[in-house]
Amino acid sequence: MPYASVPDYSHMGIIARIPALYRAILIILFGIFAFDLMGVFVRILGEEFPIFQISALRNIFGVIPALLFVMASGSIAGLRRICTPYQIGLCAFRGLSVIFAQICYYTALSHIAFATATTLAFAGPMFITALSVPVLGHKVGFWRWSAVILGFIGVIVIMRPGADAFEFYAILPVLAAVGYAMASVTVRLFHSDVGSSEIQLVTQIFSLVFSVIMLFIFAEPLPVSGSTDWLKFLMVGICGGIGVLCLVTSYRLVEPGQIAPFEYLGIPISFILGYVFFSEAPFDQLIPGVFLIIGAGLIIVWRERHINAKKETGEAETS
Repeated sequence: MPYASVPDYSHMGIIARIPALYRAILIILFGIFAFDLMGVFVRILGEEFPIFQISALRNIFGVIPALLFVMASGSIAGLRRICTPYQIGLCAFRGLSVIFAQICYYTALSHIAFATATTLAFAGPMFITALSVPVLGHKVGFWRWSAVILGFIGVIVIMRPGADAFEFYAILPVLAAVGYAMASVTVRLFHSDVGSSEIQLVTQIFSLVFSVIMLFIFAEPLPVSGSTDWLKFLMVGICGGIGVLCLVTSYRLVEPGQIAPFEYLGIPISFILGYVFFSEAPFDQLIPGVFLIIGAGLIIVWRERHINAKKETGEAETS
């Protein structure tokens, strides 16, 4: 799905003079930090509140940045283009996929080391590649399938099934990666005249509705009495929303292959945050599996960049 036109920074002075690639790198790094910081607050809140309640309030507050994004991009009128049964159904499916991913990931954050949960969630590119075959009809060849297998081995090494250190909850961030991957892949099924901001807002609204329904079905919400807890919930929603907006904005500025590798800096960031907030340093569990996951992601990025270059020169290739 082609994104909307690149935002106009001419009114922003010195920012406009920064090359687009550097702006995109700074934005995506800020977004990654926002996502990891969201995880910190989720874990803290998970000690007291049900995961379903955290998800519901995250989506309530998450509507705010999504709505601001639509207003800033001037695409409120464009919401009419998405109001077809097919595309509304896609948004509903994406919203359900996001809720599934949130519940799995938030539960994992409450039970295993912070950096371990974050690292396992980086299996997403592998599942995006694999799901693109049945969902989008893409042809995936030797290199990208090799990357999928390599990354899967990395996940298995970290999870260590059959070992004394294995934890059932380590499966959950991998399932979360599947949910987020499905939401990412299905974006390409929307009509080309529908902008990313409209898709994000409508998907966020469905995520909100589904999360509230699941809260009252599977859990009993607890009262949020103190202003400190409300601030934490607000930070979960705002950080999550900012993270999404930063990723969308950065990928609109430049070719995805130029900045996708920087997403993996989220792993060392999660190490630092896990150590600072929770005194965790799970190096023994994550090494060497983390290097296999990162390597798999970089191979996929490299092949995508190579394929795009081939397309630009008019050559067809399956890889």
